[in-house]
Amino acid sequence: MTAPLLLFALLQAAPGPASLADVAFMAGHWVDASPDALSEEVWTEPAGDSMLGMWRYVGKGQVQIFELLTLKAEAGQVVLRLRHFDAKLVGREERATPVELRLVSRKPGEAVFEGPEVGGSGSRVRLTYRSRDKDSLVGVLEKGPTPQHFSFRRRGTAQP
Repeated sequence: MTAPLLLFALLQAAPGPASLADVAFMAGHWVDASPDALSEEVWTEPAGDSMLGMWRYVGKGQVQIFELLTLKAEAGQVVLRLRHFDAKLVGREERATPVELRLVSRKPGEAVFEGPEVGGSGSRVRLTYRSRDKDSLVGVLEKGPTPQHFSFRRRGTAQP
């Protein structure tokens, strides 16, 4: 392959700057319910340079954790920031240190975020969202030895 053709091929393969359009498939009200537990995540549609998210986990009739999330377009990247709260909204992370994950991989219906674990352990956190169709969203959290899987259905659609 000649140098100009090789350069053209490399430019075609290199993804452009990330934008909220890459993660817009996440917008919606998502539920993963079982008899003893509810995992619920809500994402707003993109507006301006951001999306807003909320997640809660209810086990045996009691809220276990709340999470507030943002997706923000910044200088050609998409950054996911989140904070955890207990049932009384006491934050887990230090005031100036939210969990911060950057969009590191994307393709239609899939977004992979990665970043350091808060607390200086040196560990990495990886969070992947995938959508097979308009009514399903899967989240995979890789933190520690065992990945956590969340299989959401759009609220108002039947659970599989």
